[in-house]
Amino acid sequence: MKNKISKKALIFMIFAKILSAQEEKLNSIQSLEQKEKSSSLPPLYKKHYLGLISQNDAYFDSVIDRYYTAGQGALYSSPEGEYGLLGKIGFIEGNTSFSIAINQSIYTPVDKFALYPTIGDHPYAGYLNLGFAIHHRTKNTLETLGLRVGVSGKYAFGREAQNGIHSIMGLRLSNGWDTQVGDEVILNLSYELAYRYPLFYSEYFDIDVIPSVELAFGNANVFAKLGGLFRMGYNLKTTFLPQGIAGENWGFESGRVYGDGFGIYGFVGMYGSYVGHNLFIQGNVFGKSTYAVDTEISPFVGSVVGGFSIVSGVMSFTYQVIYSSKEFKAQDGAHGIGSFAFSCSF
Repeated sequence: MKNKISKKALIFMIFAKILSAQEEKLNSIQSLEQKEKSSSLPPLYKKHYLGLISQNDAYFDSVIDRYYTAGQGALYSSPEGEYGLLGKIGFIEGNTSFSIAINQSIYTPVDKFALYPTIGDHPYAGYLNLGFAIHHRTKNTLETLGLRVGVSGKYAFGREAQNGIHSIMGLRLSNGWDTQVGDEVILNLSYELAYRYPLFYSEYFDIDVIPSVELAFGNANVFAKLGGLFRMGYNLKTTFLPQGIAGENWGFESGRVYGDGFGIYGFVGMYGSYVGHNLFIQGNVFGKSTYAVDTEISPFVGSVVGGFSIVSGVMSFTYQVIYSSKEFKAQDGAHGIGSFAFSCSF
């Protein structure tokens, strides 16, 4: 009887030893995987970020005042950290942060002094929106998932913003705002992925390329955009793409820095988009305009960009020019717009 018990005890001890060894091996593998994952991620950047942006075709050419003519916005980005469910939304495992932004975009036809725009020209339109985005960052990859809720029409206050500024500056007012694209609640989703590819990094001079893809879907616009940015300068490691206006340029990129230290660089880039829908050119999807819109979009739009940035862990500044090909069939040629962005980290 004792022999049977001791045999059972021996078998149990051997089985327990095997289980213990397997558990130690599994823990070792998990620990190694965790170390590898941690080594692929940069340190968390724990500063808050606030960015202000102003875009206007007058910043590119003071004579031009048409099409996408102005945009302005403010953006807040959180420190990187643990944000529960937000860290699990997306395709990239990385340092998580989020952004909240408010933007306004203004659009006008060529002849702003006529009561009614020419058929086929860009309609008057305003777009006011509030956005929320989730960012995931690894050493050289930045993923952004965005949601924007907004309005077109009179509650976008495009007329008040444009004519108010023109009145202060003593310029003639636009007369056709009564024909603007009608009131409509807007919901738009976006996805952006950028990869920073170092070509040459040294202590005092860096060169890199940032290819990126941007997708947007909603009643404001539907498009797919692909391209890349070439950068040269000092300390490129702390930044990705510059801040922009959603639906127009750079989607929900915050332009934020992810590290302290001074940096200065110039950049040029090229992008191509396939556009399936643009409410501000084609008119309302669910709402109704008081003036019939009959403007046909150009499905393929190309753009070139160029500018410079001065960045630090405290204050940053970027100026850039975006020059885009025709966005609708009757457009009289390519259109340029300038952009100033100011930001601080704290």
